[in-house]
Amino acid sequence: MRRTLFFLLASLLFCISSCNNEKQQSAGEVTKEDSTKKISNVEIKEHATKDTSPVIGIDVSHFQGNIDWIKIKQSGVQFCYAKASQGNYFKDLKFQENKHNTEKADLVHGAYHFYMTNEDPKKQAMLFLSCLDKEITNQMLPMLDLEGGSIKGEIDIEAIQKNVMIWLTTVEEALGVKPIIYTNNPFANTYLKNPEFANYKLWLAEYGVEKPRTPHTWRNQGWVIWQRSPNGFVDGSKGDIDHDILAESQSLEELIFSKK
Repeated sequence: MRRTLFFLLASLLFCISSCNNEKQQSAGEVTKEDSTKKISNVEIKEHATKDTSPVIGIDVSHFQGNIDWIKIKQSGVQFCYAKASQGNYFKDLKFQENKHNTEKADLVHGAYHFYMTNEDPKKQAMLFLSCLDKEITNQMLPMLDLEGGSIKGEIDIEAIQKNVMIWLTTVEEALGVKPIIYTNNPFANTYLKNPEFANYKLWLAEYGVEKPRTPHTWRNQGWVIWQRSPNGFVDGSKGDIDHDILAESQSLEELIFSKK
């Protein structure tokens, strides 16, 4: 009897674990198994010294703590993005410091917002804009981060797409440029199927592959930035850091704007 109960309990726990994994993947979250490749500082420097190598970038938030941006630039990194805001109310605690220090290091930089589907898109856009300077000089295009963690509350795909567009157009009208959309294949192919999104440049996250797959909506445009690993290491930052490369067909200058 005890042995039978043991096997029944083990089977039940296995089923629960499998269901949870399926739910995470269906929500568009990238699992750790997808991100096995670590990018070293040596590899970044090798890329930076070769004419045929892609332009290297990183993206950070307060989770990275204190960053030495001068060392980051000396490592061969050529652009960076820092998290500015999330949802309706949260401003990243390190954004102003990161923005100030990237400017001091003369490093090309931009800002991004982490979107939440259960919060007002207009308020989210206004919060993001409030983090930026009134006059913007030589910054990279604003970026909207859309991924599994963005999905909260009830799921209505049509409503999600409509609200994401409200955020994009609000920021576009304020800054005079189209934001970049950051996402991954599972999220894009589930929640970003409206062809209108193809009017915005794509920053694609996909790990552990030699070449990323382009989501259906952007099949004719392709991606402009590829986040190929969340496990990069760069002198000047502690721990793992997101590692990005620019598409060969995309120049860094085309992603930079100014607004007075």
